[in-house]
Amino acid sequence: MSFSKESAFSHLSAAHRAGRLAHAHLLSGPLGSGKAWLASQLAAITLECDPARVLTHPDAHILQPESKSRRIVIDQIRHLEQSIQRKPLLARTKVVIIHEADRMQPQAANAFLKTLEEPPPGSLILLLSALPEALLETILSRCVETSIHGTGPRESSPEEAAILTALDECLVRPPQPGAAEAFRFTRAVRDLMAAQREKIAGEYEATLKADIAHYKQTSDGGSWLDDRAEQIKALSEAGALRERERILQIVFDALSSALRLQHGQPATSPVVKSLAEKYPTPNLLRRLDALETLRRRLATGVQEALALESGFLEMIRGSSASA
Repeated sequence: MSFSKESAFSHLSAAHRAGRLAHAHLLSGPLGSGKAWLASQLAAITLECDPARVLTHPDAHILQPESKSRRIVIDQIRHLEQSIQRKPLLARTKVVIIHEADRMQPQAANAFLKTLEEPPPGSLILLLSALPEALLETILSRCVETSIHGTGPRESSPEEAAILTALDECLVRPPQPGAAEAFRFTRAVRDLMAAQREKIAGEYEATLKADIAHYKQTSDGGSWLDDRAEQIKALSEAGALRERERILQIVFDALSSALRLQHGQPATSPVVKSLAEKYPTPNLLRRLDALETLRRRLATGVQEALALESGFLEMIRGSSASA
């Protein structure tokens, strides 16, 4: 049975008030279902703070993929284990939130299993995943799962609108897209990524400044703030990588939607309809293959600008519309 994020919060908060909240919960559901919102709300009532302060609370430990391969690595788990063994600084309980828990490397997952088997006293562990079946069965068996369903159709983001415009200008309108269109498309995508990177960096910089102002008198003093600065830097870098992947996914979804339209699915936008009409199935598949190759290259940590230029050159040039 799946819940809306609001009904799930009502159910879990009632369990918290009754003292029946388990030490480990898995919040599962598709992208955009509200898992992060639910985790913040649960953390807030546990830490007795405003949800907006959860990210900066010294007793909240946030984990997410931070490596170039977008995986949670064993060093992150070891650092987490050390952190949650300490006494809480402000609250009576410590909260762990692990985003994209299915992205744990095998070594990291096995190390984390020990934490689930012997959780520190006074701790709440929240795992978030859109792909819970990718988690170890032994991890699943030690968590209480709450499944959250999607909220139905959503409005397009500014990034989606910008990508569709770029696809229209660089792939739909030109009779035979070439290098010029590929570089124009690359520039549009890089501008979106740079804007998101700057936005994320600004948000985390503001968070760190608030931490410094709010917690400079704590017992850990400078040591805690130094650790927090490193954590904020890692979170900022991870956020930028996550946004890069989200933007590439928008491109992938547009091409995939054009392919599905050719096989009876409804059109999601006029640009998708034009792509489906202009390019036959084999052509769209080759362009999707080029995009997947680009994503694999980026996952290996290659130089981003060069990878985007060469990858989008392959994707945009593809082959002729009549192929």
